[in-house]
Amino acid sequence: MRRTRWVSLVALFTALAVVLNGPSIPAPYAGFLLYGVWEVPVLVAMLYLGFGGGVAVAALNGLALEFINPGGLPTGPIYNLIAEVSMFAGVLAAERLARGRSTALLVVSATALGAFARTAVMTVVNGLVLAQPYPIGFGSFGVTQAEVPGLLVLIAVFNATVALYVVPAAYGIRRAVVARSGAIASPGESRAS
Repeated sequence: MRRTRWVSLVALFTALAVVLNGPSIPAPYAGFLLYGVWEVPVLVAMLYLGFGGGVAVAALNGLALEFINPGGLPTGPIYNLIAEVSMFAGVLAAERLARGRSTALLVVSATALGAFARTAVMTVVNGLVLAQPYPIGFGSFGVTQAEVPGLLVLIAVFNATVALYVVPAAYGIRRAVVARSGAIASPGESRAS
């Protein structure tokens, strides 16, 4: 893929993610956790452009979030980046394991491994940072180390369920675009598919 095209696609996917950062739905079990669709174009970018392209889009989106909507902590976009990159790792592992198998098996595997990787990594990260003082964590706002295990369960459910809709949606979009136009094929994908 030519460098100019790669940069253009990174810019396009970043713009889509930034535009989609606004609309969100609070998790019914923990209103401070917000479900949104902005991670879908980030994962689509990773599927089209490879790991480096996905990380570039996720990082640029995180930078935009820092100025537009950092959330409760200025370090929040960094934690989002870690969550996305860990999900990428699970998705890429599934791509490798399900190579040559049915698309349905690939999507199910990518969703499961993406959810597992994201949840596992973010449980460790959150376990380390939640009770830390501002701007690293919420300790300055009254979150104590004793409360962290309960919060980790809620956040684990959140991270797993984000992957349950982001991964299938990203694969569906990739498949639809390639089937209709063939204009953008992911690194290992034929334009004739």
